[in-house]
Amino acid sequence: MTILPALILIVLLFAFIYALARQLARPSGWFGRRVMTGFLNYGNRSMISAVVRLLDAKAGETIVDVGFGGGYALELIAPKVIPARVMGVEISNAMIEAAKARWGETIEVQLADAAAMPFADGFFDGIISVNTIYFWNNPVAVLQEFRRVLRPNGRLVLGIGMKEMMRWSPLTWFGFRLFSSKEIERMLDAAGFEAIIQRAGLGELIVVARPRLQKLGTP
Repeated sequence: MTILPALILIVLLFAFIYALARQLARPSGWFGRRVMTGFLNYGNRSMISAVVRLLDAKAGETIVDVGFGGGYALELIAPKVIPARVMGVEISNAMIEAAKARWGETIEVQLADAAAMPFADGFFDGIISVNTIYFWNNPVAVLQEFRRVLRPNGRLVLGIGMKEMMRWSPLTWFGFRLFSSKEIERMLDAAGFEAIIQRAGLGELIVVARPRLQKLGTP
């Protein structure tokens, strides 16, 4: 009989971990709006700072954060690109609502899937995305979409957790797809990018990529 309380605690713990993993993938409801914004900003702060630094946004550039979460990166980039406005794309209604309540019209946010963004070809000077690749149904398709909306001399900067470390977190057992550096390199190559992958903080990878120059006569 004494084992029953322990089993109940284990079940409750894994139920909580599962629910939190779902919120990380797509924040929703009041918990998403009220809790996940701060949670994501705090948890991703060091990686976001590294990504924004390597993006090196300039005044007047058109920049988008895909899967902006709590919006910390948008706040860092916004003053750098004036008179342009930084943009954010999210699949989560809760994050869109929280962003509009926080910034109004000063930062433009759109509800969209990363694999089908409502922008013209070559629209952006730069794209960033932090800790989102784990939730893309088709990573190569998303990266191809990034390439489509990037200018030929644009740059893509991604923040990704190292597979070797993330796999030990119970959170990643529910709905996460983890990738090694080699797998990331292959996906970027398949999508038409030339990339450098470097380590940042503990367990963090930063990808800096540019569209691969096409040879004459190639599609």
